[in-house]
Amino acid sequence: MKKVYAGICLALVAVLAIGALNAMAQEVKPTGVTKVITLAGGTITPANIEINRGDTVIWTAIDQPAMVYFSDGTPVKLACVAPTRFRLNEDGAYTSGMIPPGATASLCFVEPGTFDYAVFFRGGIEAGGRVAPGPGVPAGRITVR
Repeated sequence: MKKVYAGICLALVAVLAIGALNAMAQEVKPTGVTKVITLAGGTITPANIEINRGDTVIWTAIDQPAMVYFSDGTPVKLACVAPTRFRLNEDGAYTSGMIPPGATASLCFVEPGTFDYAVFFRGGIEAGGRVAPGPGVPAGRITVR
């Protein structure tokens, strides 16, 4: 009986937490402020930025395909508008699809915090979009106030 009660309590807490996150996403409106990050020559410029809740970050792939992957630290799970070229992965966090040269991907940030991400350029992405881990993968950080 204790296990059933504990399971019901855990399910209720999860439902309440999801509801609170959805409410947070709905109350944050896009600010109209954008920050552009350039992905060129295997580098990220600028690698670290600070933004406010509701600001949008745009990643621009210049010379080769790239993928933005929020892997370390706090994953990005909410966006204030429909992201461009980003999707929720199996962990419920945003990851970009392949960004072709000359194209962009964007994400409007809702949650305050520090979000670390890696960029996998053409050579670091296997067929099917799976991330191939390896040393020297460029990394960036977005701090949302």
